[in-house]
Amino acid sequence: CALPIFLLLGWGLAVLGLAGPAWERLPEPVHRRGDALVVVLDLSSSMLAGDLSPSRLARARFKLEDLLATRRDAYTGLVVYAGDAHVVTPLSDDTGTVAAMLPALDPTIMPVPGSDPVAALRLALELLRGADTPAGRVLLVADALDGNQARTMADLLRGSGATLAVLGVGTTEGAPVPLAGGGFARDASGGIAIPRLDLAGMRRAADVAGADFRQISVDDADLRA
Repeated sequence: CALPIFLLLGWGLAVLGLAGPAWERLPEPVHRRGDALVVVLDLSSSMLAGDLSPSRLARARFKLEDLLATRRDAYTGLVVYAGDAHVVTPLSDDTGTVAAMLPALDPTIMPVPGSDPVAALRLALELLRGADTPAGRVLLVADALDGNQARTMADLLRGSGATLAVLGVGTTEGAPVPLAGGGFARDASGGIAIPRLDLAGMRRAADVAGADFRQISVDDADLRA
């Protein structure tokens, strides 16, 4: 799938500004390709909740900036999802391009509301296969994952050669989701919705999917793990 045209244009400008002349690029060393990682970022509306200051999404972006800084020339790609999934950057050793795209990522750019990490994992695995790095890794950065989704993800991962890690974003206390026009998102009963991180549920779901799970931390303990 393709992202909205303005985001694709921005990505193209970032590539032109950061990639440099094509004839100066050398064949990629094997060890760079062997460390292939696709980051899958949740852009559902609940990621705007403010239980992590200034928001779950902002904290996730900061964490990914830290991650990209440690990877330098390693092969890295980025997929985002809400009710559907889209490739932001394919696998490349240019982590600067991936980092340049992070500020533009927001739930408002997603054409379909909801939360479908399964569709995002499918795209991530396609990127790994297409770059001839099927044994790479996928990092899911999200604030929700249920058992049914995890079982389907386990089926997708089985035999793929890829491994999955899950980084849970949010707190068990939760917080309201602000709306662009003012006020807060409401639940089906008309009350203010308070999305909470189901820490135990996400941990169980990650186990079902065969994934390592960590909750986002203020230091780099999560990335080290």
